[in-house]
Amino acid sequence: MGSTSQRIRVARDPAPESGTTWSPERVLEKLQSYRDVKWLRVYWHDHTSSAKCRLFPIEEVRHTLGNGKPFAISITTAALGMLAIDVTIPGVKPSGGYFLLPDWSSMKSGPADGHVSCYGEFRNPDGTEVALCPRTLLRHTLETAVSHGLRYIIGFEIEFVVMERNPDRTSPEKYLTLRNDGHAWSTARALADWGRAGAFTTAVDEILATLKAAGIFIQQFHAESAPGQYELILPPMAPLESCDTLLHTRQIIESVSARHGYRMTLHPKPFAMACGTASHVHMSVSSPRGNDPVVYESFYAGILKHFRAICAFTNSHPASYERMADGVWSGGRWVTWGTQNKETPLRKCEDGHWELKLIDGLANPYIAMSAILAAGTNGIINKTPMTWSDCLADPASLNDKQRKELGISEMFPASLKHALEALTADKELIDLLNPELVQRYIDTKSAENAFLEPMDQAERRQWVLERY
Repeated sequence: MGSTSQRIRVARDPAPESGTTWSPERVLEKLQSYRDVKWLRVYWHDHTSSAKCRLFPIEEVRHTLGNGKPFAISITTAALGMLAIDVTIPGVKPSGGYFLLPDWSSMKSGPADGHVSCYGEFRNPDGTEVALCPRTLLRHTLETAVSHGLRYIIGFEIEFVVMERNPDRTSPEKYLTLRNDGHAWSTARALADWGRAGAFTTAVDEILATLKAAGIFIQQFHAESAPGQYELILPPMAPLESCDTLLHTRQIIESVSARHGYRMTLHPKPFAMACGTASHVHMSVSSPRGNDPVVYESFYAGILKHFRAICAFTNSHPASYERMADGVWSGGRWVTWGTQNKETPLRKCEDGHWELKLIDGLANPYIAMSAILAAGTNGIINKTPMTWSDCLADPASLNDKQRKELGISEMFPASLKHALEALTADKELIDLLNPELVQRYIDTKSAENAFLEPMDQAERRQWVLERY
């Protein structure tokens, strides 16, 4: 359900520089700062928002770098055209290769003892950038913003559900609802077993310690509404760093939970009769005059203008649309905004600081934030007028006349198929991003949708729980 306490700071960061060009000597020096390190993990996040990684013994890393060679990992080009079941989408060839280059500036300890992790970007064999790389897309989106004197700060909330593994291997249900009493939003009762051997809440201490060792200092932690659902809030950062930190934090939560025998899931709606799970993002225009309504209203007007198409990136999975409903604080189904209104997809917290609620944990954060920030940047550049008025009620409770007076005229797509159609129709947003990447994304998500549609609800739920 989120928090209103996100602290926004002013950034003076330059355009993000790729840490893929660090010298071997500089990388080796940074590795020296980690004690007892045994493994390097290099992650990438594909178009299905599956977290992928390769592990390397640290001796191999040091040997390669010590010989003055760049650490480049050969990955098939099919990696950016593959479904979560390891099947390539139509048109993707089995031949060809990319190099995955670690961005050494993203290196952090964890998610397990003796491991350090970083996020990579894809390059072609000739060293040029790969148009389909999600992380490269976000970096270029930010470079465009900086070229217009614009900088942003964002901070994610992480909602997640913890489930117990079913000891009955003959049961079709691999996971069971967490056993605690009267789990509800912000209730102290959900934390009552903290310290009991075997309780998930005891694992939270290890999560916090692992995050702290990685240099990630969360702002708060509390129980959420659904059974076994919790939320922690990450600090505001520059967008690329924030997305890396979001993914690293999720890996730590998942890893620590698994070590304690639990399954952490980001399923947007794991329980039909309980609140869904999101990944809300707080945003501010941190460049000069960022708190000036003339600046930030055009930014958010740019987002609202393209919101139906953006939905294909932020609500990127068929299960995402199970969460979208009116009257449950999920942001609702209407394109609008409101001051401190949890029933609107854009919530104004204070001047310049707004929360976007229309995003869940199955979105690729690099692609989703590229779409959001590109639309907002374009809004500022073109001085897009804010034609939507401040909505202080649940927009679903208003009649047509009341919505019209507030400038509310559009509903979000009701399915991933319709969201992809809205994206396909939004030529301006596609051009603001990268047409080649957007087309690959549409093709991947269409193939994923075709694979999942024939499943019944129970089978699809189990499939998502196992993978996200």
